[in-house]
Amino acid sequence: MVKEKTVYLPIVFHLHQPTDNFDWVIEDCYQKSYQPLIDNIFQYEDLKFTLHFSGNLLKWFLENKPVFIDKIKVMAKRGQIEIIGGGYYEPIFAIIPYRDKMAQIKKLSDLLKNEFRLEVKGAWLSERVWEPNYPSFLNDAGLKYVIVDDNHFRSTGITEKETFYTYNTEDEGKTLRIFPINEKLRYYTPWKPTYMSIEYLKNIADEKGDRCVLFISDAEKMGVWGTTHQICYVEGHGHEEGDESKPFIPAFFDQIIKNKWIKSITLSEYMEKFPARGLVYLPTASYDKMEEWVLPTKERKAFEKIRKILRDDPKKQDEYLFLKGGFWRYFLVKYPESNNMHKKMLYVREKLIQVEKQVNKIKNEENKSEIKTKIAEAWEEIYKAQCNDSYWHGLFGGVYLQFLRFSLYAHLINAENIIDSLNSEFYSIANKYISITPIDFNKDSKMDVIIESDVLNLYINPSDGGTIFELDYKPKSYNLLNTLTRWPEAYHDDDEIDKDEVMVDRYKKSMLRTRFFQNDISLKQLETDQYYEFGTFTDGEFKVIRNEKDGKSAILELEHFGTVKDPESGERYPCRILKIIEVEENQIVITIKGNFQKISGEEEVLKRILEKLYIGVDLPFFFNGDPNKFEWESNQVLFLEGKKNPLLKPFEYSGHHFKAYDESYKLNFEYSLSSQIKADVDSIKIYKFPIVAYAFTDEGYKKIYQGINVLPRFKLKKIFEYKIIININ
Repeated sequence: MVKEKTVYLPIVFHLHQPTDNFDWVIEDCYQKSYQPLIDNIFQYEDLKFTLHFSGNLLKWFLENKPVFIDKIKVMAKRGQIEIIGGGYYEPIFAIIPYRDKMAQIKKLSDLLKNEFRLEVKGAWLSERVWEPNYPSFLNDAGLKYVIVDDNHFRSTGITEKETFYTYNTEDEGKTLRIFPINEKLRYYTPWKPTYMSIEYLKNIADEKGDRCVLFISDAEKMGVWGTTHQICYVEGHGHEEGDESKPFIPAFFDQIIKNKWIKSITLSEYMEKFPARGLVYLPTASYDKMEEWVLPTKERKAFEKIRKILRDDPKKQDEYLFLKGGFWRYFLVKYPESNNMHKKMLYVREKLIQVEKQVNKIKNEENKSEIKTKIAEAWEEIYKAQCNDSYWHGLFGGVYLQFLRFSLYAHLINAENIIDSLNSEFYSIANKYISITPIDFNKDSKMDVIIESDVLNLYINPSDGGTIFELDYKPKSYNLLNTLTRWPEAYHDDDEIDKDEVMVDRYKKSMLRTRFFQNDISLKQLETDQYYEFGTFTDGEFKVIRNEKDGKSAILELEHFGTVKDPESGERYPCRILKIIEVEENQIVITIKGNFQKISGEEEVLKRILEKLYIGVDLPFFFNGDPNKFEWESNQVLFLEGKKNPLLKPFEYSGHHFKAYDESYKLNFEYSLSSQIKADVDSIKIYKFPIVAYAFTDEGYKKIYQGINVLPRFKLKKIFEYKIIININ
């Protein structure tokens, strides 16, 4: 008697939203995907499913969708579903410390156990990022298995056929079971009619019956992306495609019920039923597209071409097997803004650890309990800031989604405010303070300087043009330099893109970047960063020559000896620039001093430089509220009564004052410019333009607002001095 061929099909759905995503976005996903998907699963009582929820989304369901939660509880009680754990706020485990890994995993596991009475055995890996040390900490957290892409196995020599089984791996002697995700099923569903998935499974099924083909999907792919709501829940792929016009999700589930040789099972059940195929050690990996996206733009373009050639050629499959892309952590290099968020998270958590060390010195138990509660609140803010979405960019907006970056900073500044209040209690001092800390903040071996007070944080990078790259207004937990540089992206070469829409920056969008340009340069040339730069100060290395605080104020002085090019001869003329940054309360006073050295016989060169060039200073800032409610004004610009000029509209005017207002946050941001010489003040011109990045997202190509750049232009003198006063309230 011939034994029937069978195959096991675990089905996993992953439901996730970034921390602090808009309620209306989550509600839209709920209506299009989450609710109809769970409703369908609920109706197929004989099928087994494994679900994963990011903790913050599950909390949203608990608070807003009780009927939805009740259905999940019923399915859990009847043994139909398993729910896997992971990091509560969906961190990339590789870039957060051990203590935080354990805390995030415990927080989600505890929530699942308390709400659904289920034992949590599996670990969800955000973006399927894997590093070889994962087994040890996941084992420490009590988790037994993990899901990774079959892409992770390619360079180990394991063939596609061998990915139809599970494997064991270990680190420090601690073991973990690994389930490979099936790539073919991932691409078939829901884009192709169900018979294609069934035919594929039929070819895999065998008499032994221990094969496991893991199907996994983002729940959002089943209803939110493009036309998938229609495909999954309304009309399917049409009558001629074999599903009789039935929507894809119920058609797919019906096929599994109908074809008894397909065995429905949860991951834990499979693991208990069958041992691992063997021992394996996986290299650092994520899914194949992620390894492409993370590459530097130039290399990514080349890699995409090579991958397509190898993947599409049946004769090149041996080469394709060993084709390896980039390493997820490189996003922190590719996007310095991501690195800034990550290093700020590490910096703030280290300050919190120092606060924790003071707790045992407190004798009063009631005070100690209150302080521990505040410390726990600060840790929670830090965990929220570890949500992965704003740290990278690929198919989704990621780091380009400015509101996600703002949210991350807001949580970290919230934690800092708690730390400030605790320190004032520990040391019995007023809550007002100011400090200057030289530190290699970016971890690039070059010294940065952080000025901190109870009102403001300024992060200064002397080696990158003596610029300010973070400016926090702590009373509103608001980073006013949450700008994003308009980076070149590989997809900017796509034929469907209007190249005139794409603007790319040569330098990171930081404050106090100094530019030397010709006197006939237009606003458009400055906005698009398409002008010739005559100075060496833009990204030159400044030296800290003064670093002190006096009472409530702090002063930092930076110096750079550079050159400015003569527009006619190309000869370079030496120039020294000083940048003095003074911080007190909610005001920052910046003094820019410069002098051209006297060189005998080069008077004509200097004369041409002074006549034909201007000096400009980048003063970018970021507002997070509704752009339609941004307002601006100037003492030198007359507006029609009752009307304000749009903040995001490019504009230029002669003047020395600029003030902007974010109505959503009731925040004023003001620049006042001055000079010792009256004639110089009258010659100041201010350029204002939006910082708009052209990025690819799940909704297609979009122009995404990233801030505003105010660029005052000053007249050059042999010896010059200008003041920029910034007020925030």
